[in-house]
Amino acid sequence: MNSTKPTVDIDRPTGGETDPEALIREARRRQRRRYIATGVAVAAVVASTAGVLAGVGGPGSRHPGRPAKHSPKSPATAGRTIPTPARIPRSVDTTLIVWPAGFGPCCGAVAIDNLSARRLAQRKNPDIGVGDYQPLLTHVGRWLVYVSNGTAAIRDDLSGKPRVLGRTPFFAPSATPGHVWLFRVLRGKPIRIQARLVPITGGPPGPPITLPAGTVLPVVRGTDAGLLLQAGRDLSLALWNPGSPLRTLPYATSESDGFDATSRLVAYGSGCKTQGTSAHALYEPNAGYEACKMLRVLNVVTGRLISFAAPPGTVGWVPNGFDLVSAISPSGRMIAAYAATRPLGQGKVRLYAMSTGGSSGKPRLVPSSDAYLFARTAWSPNGSWLFYQGPGQHLWAYQVATRKARGSGTTCCQYTVMVAAPSHSG
Repeated sequence: MNSTKPTVDIDRPTGGETDPEALIREARRRQRRRYIATGVAVAAVVASTAGVLAGVGGPGSRHPGRPAKHSPKSPATAGRTIPTPARIPRSVDTTLIVWPAGFGPCCGAVAIDNLSARRLAQRKNPDIGVGDYQPLLTHVGRWLVYVSNGTAAIRDDLSGKPRVLGRTPFFAPSATPGHVWLFRVLRGKPIRIQARLVPITGGPPGPPITLPAGTVLPVVRGTDAGLLLQAGRDLSLALWNPGSPLRTLPYATSESDGFDATSRLVAYGSGCKTQGTSAHALYEPNAGYEACKMLRVLNVVTGRLISFAAPPGTVGWVPNGFDLVSAISPSGRMIAAYAATRPLGQGKVRLYAMSTGGSSGKPRLVPSSDAYLFARTAWSPNGSWLFYQGPGQHLWAYQVATRKARGSGTTCCQYTVMVAAPSHSG
């Protein structure tokens, strides 16, 4: 492996309205974002020595800490005996990296749940920076890329030392294998964003590219049809290539209505309305969230659009935002999403799985998946298992082929980030 760190010109501007937090404030003002009304407020602070935008809590980067003793049971099991499913088999070949760890002090540590070895551990690396960033942690090839003092990467088996890719905390996955996009805010007015493609394992970065006027952070990711970003007066989702005009996605609105995106597929909601939990909710009182009538899945290469109406008996699909959950399976053949159930004031959701192949457009209820808002999902690396929060706030896994669920003793899943990687040997 080339040990030479890439030299990336990602110096932060200083002072005035060209600071990155000013750009984020503008994005937050103009888009409908999930918020926690009585939670920890967003604090966007410029750290001049580290060159990192630091925030605590806020929409899109929720820090639940360790489970409280008064945390409610799953909505489906409150007041009755929790079923005991068969254990998740070792052949699942998956390790879950979750942050915050859920045990011990919040929020520095990550929990490493090796489901093949049935071993749960806590580590300081990757040392994820607390803040309102999207993404905070993502899996790129055999690497974990994350926000630290800038953007850093470490092998997905957590071996070796982290690599610093740039001094900016703003990055996005790329459609080019082994690369990520890094972003900086240019000085001057109007505010503009510059992007560079950077190899994870070393080597020179690509040439700087200035994004269209009106683009805001976060940029979602690189796709096979260009950069997926937010731009325009209403911050609609759009695809862009240098030298070409923006192409707004059909039925798309703001980034807050995003479910997931890969290099080929983009999943987002339409017909979304802001809902809220009551002041007396058992979990997350006074929390705002989106409920969407339709879940759209767009193939950015072919232009094929699949639409899933909210399942009967639910209020709407609940997006958690791009880069915070794994909704689309690695093959792109399946997607999983939560839908809100009544009473709305309690913030209850239920998980559904759907085929994107067009053979069946009917959402399939995932067994024992009733949970509360902001529960996370992750697909196994081979796409055969879906991990989610089941009864008793424990990790469960749904096997697509058999449509059966298995259980684990791991407490979960209202993490900020949950990423699945191969278990590797040992």
